[in-house]
Amino acid sequence: MSRPGMIDYFLLILLALMWGSSFAFIKLGVHAYSSLVVAAGRITLGAFVLWGIVLLRRGALPKGRRAWAAAFMCGLLGNAIPFFLISMGETRINAGLAAVLMSVVPLTTVILGHLFTHDEKLTFGKALGLVLGTCGVVVLVGPETLSGLGGDLPYQLAVLTAAVCYAVSSLVARHLRDQPRAGSAALILTFAALTISPVALLVDQPWTMTWSAQGALAIAYLGAVPTGLAMFVLLVMVARTGAGFLAFNNYLVPAVGIVVSLAVLGEVPAPSTLMAMVIILAGIAVANIRFGARARAVAAASDSVKKN
Repeated sequence: MSRPGMIDYFLLILLALMWGSSFAFIKLGVHAYSSLVVAAGRITLGAFVLWGIVLLRRGALPKGRRAWAAAFMCGLLGNAIPFFLISMGETRINAGLAAVLMSVVPLTTVILGHLFTHDEKLTFGKALGLVLGTCGVVVLVGPETLSGLGGDLPYQLAVLTAAVCYAVSSLVARHLRDQPRAGSAALILTFAALTISPVALLVDQPWTMTWSAQGALAIAYLGAVPTGLAMFVLLVMVARTGAGFLAFNNYLVPAVGIVVSLAVLGEVPAPSTLMAMVIILAGIAVANIRFGARARAVAAASDSVKKN
């Protein structure tokens, strides 16, 4: 697995911009429609966006039974289940608390990567980066946000479960690293749509709901950007740098929310927000420093000289 370069940091920030903007639109969506309809709508529209990309690029689909199984699991664990759970959770808890709960994604991903992969082991740098990232999120949303823990336990557990699903899905996506990016992304969202859409149609019967232009536009944006395009970028990043680096995206998402609020609503960020962003970025950088690598290289060279 290659070390992250400038383009990888750019993709990390781009993905954070996509996902960070989704929380506001989820709020708009669930005010008009049910959580299940919002999730099913964005996934289905996202699948159409990706199939459009596949057709324009004349792309191919993943090959092999293992790749299709991985695509199905990514669709289920990385889209259908967590999109519904997050939408449901945001009907009762605020965005700040949701950001804190979602920050368990990097921790879970790094631990799972250490246990179940051979090339994403836990290092001192990653551990320190996780600590800094978590501290940055707490500074960003304010320690008082944590006081809300336990008040709406089922909805908080829903967001936590979604976070764990994301972590597992990012590791499963490793099996698609050598497969066509756009084709894999389209297949993932197709499986997700086929899983959740029939449930939404049977349970919530969206045709009986009152039409809302604002809610429909919110779902359209969620489907095109944070779902369709974001899935394509996600697979590119997993193939380039692995799930561990990708997971640090979840520390940037709350910061993006603050920036979006400033641009759209004119809300000026507090000094603590800027401090939090510095801490978060430092955590991402530290996590990708190979502590002791130079010393090991010098020792290896010395041993080689001695042998000769």
